[in-house]
Amino acid sequence: MPFLFSNPLAEWLLPAITLPILFHLFFRLRRQVREFPSLMFFLRIDPRLSAKRKIHEWLILFLRCLFIALLILALARPLLGLKGSNENVARLVLIDNSGSMSASTAGGVSKLTLAQRATKELLDASHPGDAMAVQVMIPDPTATLPRGFDTTPALLRDAMGKLTPTDAAASVPKAIRAALATLDTAKTPQRELHIITDLQRENWSRGELGSDAQSPNCRIIIHRIESAPLAAGSVSIELQQIPARAIPAGRVTPVRVKLQNNGPVAAHVRLNSTDDSGKNFSQNFDVAAKAAVPATLTFSFPSAGFHWAQIWVEGDLASMASHASLGFFCTDVRKALFVGSKEDFGALPYAISPGGNSDLSGIDAVFAGPDQLVARLADKPLAVILTWDNFPQDGATSDALQDYVRQGGTLILVPAPNAGVTVSRSAPAWLDANAGALQTTKEPEPLVLLRETDPLWQDLRGADGLPKLGLLRAFQYRLVKTGDDWQALVTSSNGATLLARRTWEHGQVYASGLAFTPKWSSFPLRASFVVLVQNAVFGNQAEQIPVQNLIAGDEFHFDVPDANAVLKSLAGSALDWQGMPHDFAGLPRAGVYEISQRDHAGWVATSANADEADPTYLPLAPVPLLRNLPHDVVPLGHEDDLTRVDVARAGSSSLYRWLLLAALLVLLAETWLANVRSSDLGRKLSLKPAASPEKSAQKQPGEVTRV
Repeated sequence: MPFLFSNPLAEWLLPAITLPILFHLFFRLRRQVREFPSLMFFLRIDPRLSAKRKIHEWLILFLRCLFIALLILALARPLLGLKGSNENVARLVLIDNSGSMSASTAGGVSKLTLAQRATKELLDASHPGDAMAVQVMIPDPTATLPRGFDTTPALLRDAMGKLTPTDAAASVPKAIRAALATLDTAKTPQRELHIITDLQRENWSRGELGSDAQSPNCRIIIHRIESAPLAAGSVSIELQQIPARAIPAGRVTPVRVKLQNNGPVAAHVRLNSTDDSGKNFSQNFDVAAKAAVPATLTFSFPSAGFHWAQIWVEGDLASMASHASLGFFCTDVRKALFVGSKEDFGALPYAISPGGNSDLSGIDAVFAGPDQLVARLADKPLAVILTWDNFPQDGATSDALQDYVRQGGTLILVPAPNAGVTVSRSAPAWLDANAGALQTTKEPEPLVLLRETDPLWQDLRGADGLPKLGLLRAFQYRLVKTGDDWQALVTSSNGATLLARRTWEHGQVYASGLAFTPKWSSFPLRASFVVLVQNAVFGNQAEQIPVQNLIAGDEFHFDVPDANAVLKSLAGSALDWQGMPHDFAGLPRAGVYEISQRDHAGWVATSANADEADPTYLPLAPVPLLRNLPHDVVPLGHEDDLTRVDVARAGSSSLYRWLLLAALLVLLAETWLANVRSSDLGRKLSLKPAASPEKSAQKQPGEVTRV
């Protein structure tokens, strides 16, 4: 009959049983007796009283020691079971391979290494006839484990040696459900689920297991790995803004990140980046404990096509969450077509092409007359900019402009800086917008930005997520009159619409009541004016690029689900894979990958999950996520600890509740005996002197004893 402790650390408390004895022998309160003549009547006390008092004291002392012993044994959670030679167990080990498992244990090895060693010890300790299986919480295509129980321990050991930490966060409910489903296929009625994890709080607090999850005839044991104390910074990289649209070659593109220090002390780190052209960047940052610091990196690529970049942090302990990969898709130099002369558009041409060329923005500003508009539309310019006075009046040109917008083009309408008080030409009916007469304000009117989450402001938001353009004022403007399908983006303080947008199938139209010169408003005087104009020019092209930027472990979908795929690693994690999409396990590590299917090519860039840098773990106690499933949580400090709880067989049971009940009964008995002793001594030591047997026998009824 095996008798083992599932929480052996409590055994170290057993010496506390001697505390009542030490207090009784060495720390008792000694009373000093001072005699006076009247005590002579109390010196003749029955000697049997002293002996009885000693028996009471030693019995109470024994009960106190027994209470402490039972309480310590209950904390050790002993297990008692009958283990027969023909009783086999189906045992499944679920290993946490999330990013936090790459951190060190108190013994100096990584937590995943300890989990591998403990699993191998459990494989070696299995009995003939036992069924063994091993699963990981995060599927890893670089280390595929044999499925089910139809495998040999030797194959499991070989596969275990290939496991390495991932950069992803585990979906614990999903992993436990998969493990229980595998255990349901076992042929033996007795089953064990061993979960080896560090109980990282973020992972084990995410999702719900559900009340329908059942584990009949299954004992669940969570082996909690203790992490080494963290005495330095734990800095993660959180991507705040990455490009989700095509970028013209040569355009400088900002990428905003946040450096989050999850450690208990300030961190001095270096932020590094590199790209596929070999350009490198480094900058030092000081990040206070439990604080964050924003940072902005810029990238530009000289040629069209796919490009990648990598970002990582040096000088901290969170290597599992301090690196990211990014993918960019660049086009050839794009053209923005201005219909009219350069003087008709104020600062707009310079905002689109700073320096007069495409070197900084990847966009060339070209000018053409109204009679050339139809021919130029065949080149599919990135945007077409017209003045309200120059809008084409002939039907063919207007229809061609309408088709251009519907197919994904961007049309921008602005007043001419030197236009008169009226607009000589009206826009066609399909546009459903017009600009009114020129209005000059007596006092500069503040401008109000609407729709704070609109993509137009995506590169202009501050840390609070709100657009930051400074204080903007209008000096003169034309009121924009639009239909119901338009969305106002900028208004004056009195509610006049000055900038509106309408989505037209795949394209969009901007209607402005402001000419972009300092005479009309303070817009062109802001540094953010360039960013704002280029955001409008690019429009919404997020769906047109074959690049996905994901977090490691996120669900990934192939473009062609029923076609053979070839995956090739370009940077970061090494992974070369080929097969059908339904057999692909996922991308659990940061890296850049090229995916080919038939004649289609796409790219994926994955970054480490920043949550894995949080050094907060659940205590050695029942886990709230498994509140519907009976389970034990035991410490794992060495690989041998895992085999010490291998006692689950038919008829096995925990003595935890019985020991607590026994401790309560002992405490009640000790309290009762202590109270009996006190009342007895109070009666025995009353102020009435004890009479001698001789005198008691001779005393007559009604006789009073004299003192």
